[in-house]
Formats: sequence, C-alpha cells, structure tokens
Amino acid sequence: MSSETNSSKAKASGSNERRNRQRAKDFHHRYLALCRSKNFQPLPEVVKSKQKGRALLDVYGDRFQGYDWQLIVDALREDRSLRFLALRMRKTYTEGNDCSAPQRFLEGNGSEKPGLLDKRLFKQLVDTLTVFLRTNPAVENFILEGFSMAGVRLGTLVTGLHQNTSLTELNLARCSIGDAGCELLCSEVKFLPNLQVLNLTACQLTVKGCQAIADVIKFQKMQRYATSWEMSLRYGDIKEDNLMGLRYLYLSHNPTIGDDGLLELTDVLKEDAWVLQVHVCNCGLTDSGAQFLIECLNLNNTIEKFDISDNNKISNEACLEILVKLGAKLGDDNSDASSPGGKKGPKTLAGLREHCEFLEMQLDTERNRNTELESLVAQLQLQIGEYAEQMNELNRELSVLIKARNDLLEKVKKLESKLSKKADGGILRKSHSVAFAQSNQHAMEQLLATISKSVADVKFGETGEQLELPSAASTGQVIEAIERSNGGCGDGVAKDVGRCLKRKRDH
Repeated sequence: MSSETNSSKAKASGSNERRNRQRAKDFHHRYLALCRSKNFQPLPEVVKSKQKGRALLDVYGDRFQGYDWQLIVDALREDRSLRFLALRMRKTYTEGNDCSAPQRFLEGNGSEKPGLLDKRLFKQLVDTLTVFLRTNPAVENFILEGFSMAGVRLGTLVTGLHQNTSLTELNLARCSIGDAGCELLCSEVKFLPNLQVLNLTACQLTVKGCQAIADVIKFQKMQRYATSWEMSLRYGDIKEDNLMGLRYLYLSHNPTIGDDGLLELTDVLKEDAWVLQVHVCNCGLTDSGAQFLIECLNLNNTIEKFDISDNNKISNEACLEILVKLGAKLGDDNSDASSPGGKKGPKTLAGLREHCEFLEMQLDTERNRNTELESLVAQLQLQIGEYAEQMNELNRELSVLIKARNDLLEKVKKLESKLSKKADGGILRKSHSVAFAQSNQHAMEQLLATISKSVADVKFGETGEQLELPSAASTGQVIEAIERSNGGCGDGVAKDVGRCLKRKRDH
C-alpha cells in the first residue's frame, strides 16, 4: 500500500514539475510570477491580452518605464507559447542611438525623466527578441513598430530569423532600417518558407531597397518552380497555397523610392504569379511610374491590389486606367478602392451622381484609348503601304537581275559553241595538209619518172643517136600541173625541179 502511495505521489510530483516547466516557458505566467516576486503592479495592457484566450502580446510601450521593460524582457527570454508578438511605439524613435525620451519630456525642475529604454536595456531587448525568434516554434506574427533598429541591432535580430519555419508575418514599420538594413534583412527573408507578409512601411528605403526586395521575389519564384517540378515528378498534386513565398508587400511612406524603385518591382512582378498585394502609398510616384505599373498589369493577372494612393503627381487618368486594369479583380470588399473618395456604394442621390461622374470619367478614358488605338492602326497601315512599295521595287530589281543573268548565260553558250567550231576547223586543216603532202609525193614520183626517162634518152644519145631533152615548154607544163594539183602550195618544189632541169639542159 505504501509503495502505491509513493508511486502516485511521484507521478503527481512529476506532473507538477512538467506543469511548472511549461508555465515557466509561458510568457503570461512568467510575467505574473516576476511581478509578484518583485512586488510590481502588472501592466493592464499585458494582462488584458491574456484574457482574449489567445497566446499573444500586443502592446504600445510609449508610457512604459524602464522596470516595465525589464519585466517584459525577462518574461520573453524563455517563452515558447506566444504566437503573436507586437511591440509598438506610437512615436517613431530615431533620435540618438537608443529609444530614450525626447527633450519635450523634461520635467519642470530641469531634470530629465528616466529613459524609456536606455542603451543597456534596449540591447537586452534586442538580444531577447533574437533568442525568441530562434527558439519559439509557435510564433507566426512578429511586429516591431517605431524602434530604432538600424545598424548592429538589426544584424543581431536577423540572426534569429535563420532557420525559422513558423513565421508568417514580419513587420518592421517605422524602424528606420534604411537600404543597408533592407539588404541584410532580405538576405534571410528569402529563405523563410512560410513568410507571406513583409511590412517595411516608413523605413527610409530608396531604389536599392527595392532592388533587394525584387531579388527576393525573383529568388522565391525560382524556388517555387523547382518545388513544383519535384512534386510533378512524384505524381503529386501541386498546391500553390503551400508553396513558399511572399504574398503581401507593404512599402508605403518611403518617398525616396520614386519611379525607379517601382520599376525594379514591376520588372520582376511581370512574370510572378504569387504576389497578391503591393502597397506603395506616398512613395514619390509620377505618371511614369504609373505607366510602369500599367505595363506590369498587362502581363500579370494575379495581383489583386496595387495601392498607389497619396502619390499626388499621378494624374487622374492614369489612376483610372490602373483601376480599369484591376477592375476584374476588385470585388465587394475592395469596392472602396474602385470608387472616388473611398465610398463603398452609392446609396444616396449625391452618391449616385458621384458614381455617374466616375463612370463618365472612365468612359472618357476608354474613348481616349480608342482614339489612340485608331491612330496607331492608321500609322501601321501607312507603314504597310510603304513596305508594299519597297517590295514592288525589290521585285523589279530582282527581275532585272534575272534578265541580266539569262543574257550572260546565252553569251557563255555562244562562246562555247565558237570555241568548239574552231577546234573542229583545226582538225580539218590538219587533214587537208596531209592530203596535200600525199599529192605532192605523187607529183614528185611522176616528175622523177620523167627525169629518169630523160636520162635514159641522154644515155642513148651518147651511143650515136640523137639526144632529145625535154623542152622548156614541156617542163613548164609539168610544173604548172604540179602547182594545179597542189593548189598553188608547191612553189618551192616546182622551182627546185625547174632548176634541176635547167642544169641538165645546160650540160
């Protein structure tokens, strides 16, 4: 019996210890325990948040004293329960290096009131928030508003974002992080798988900050494509809602962004299919920036809202054209953005008149666009006529070239035929010379026979009979016959024969 009692006590003590450890890691229990131990009155703002039944902390700390912040810091150090953490300041503290009270809080006797957060305590707060982001597996919303987080403080806080898989909203509005802080923050934000909301309102951003955010969008787009490809290889369903990446960007009240900064964003948003809302109120935009946005909306059908209000240099026509582009995406909840003055619906006669004026302005805008398109069509038709004339001229030049080519080919054929005829004539002349040689040989044979006969007559004359040599007339006849047979080409042979006969006659 005693053993059973001891075991039950041990179980009860073990459960109590686990409960105490869990309570020690719960912010509200730890905060109340610290207040009791140090005999301080709990802040009603902190206690009231627990009564909502949610694990959250959302307070404005402009009136907190140093010891109040110390209790909050100590309670946050080992917290594992908060899902929503928001520490806000109504005033933006950018004076000096800490969140000390401004000069207007001087007391009447000339002494300054205790600082809201001195350097030491503010450093403790930043270190504690860094540990909180690193170790709390449940936090989804992290909001810091109005704190001076530039420089080393932001670098410390960013280390807490490393390998965080639960955060869905990161809000550093009015924290004056600047372009350098934005680049440092984006280097970690692009690896957060579940982060959907990034709020950098009034953070003194310029074009460089927009470039860093554009790089995040581009990087996450490639990551989504890679993840979709892996899912398709495994024959799984591709759910776009489960893919990592930003959905909502709040960059309002950064007047130095300008048109160039908006151009950096719209260039990457043209091919993006996940960003749903972009807020760039009071960012120094003009009609040039509005044109960049219109070109983006011509290609991107995913964006539901692109807030460009409080940019006074954008004309009403450009605003209406942007509203036309977003009109298909605007529903009943966003009807205030589609009507002038921010009114939801025309329920009165004045509202109906205002809505009619808005529709007339929209109709005028469409008419102007139609006129521009008609003028563009006329210009294109003129260009088509010019191109047709150029084509006709080129065709004429081509026909002239073809004719010249044909003439050249005919000349080449004629030259080839002449060359072939000349070659045939050379062969004929060669055969004629051979026949001439043969006829000369025959004539020489006849002449030699005649000469031999004459010699015989001479020999016979020596024996006592009368000597009869061929006369000059007969010799001329022989030579003439040789020339006729040779066609007048045997003059040399005939002359030689004649000289021979003459010598014989003289002897």
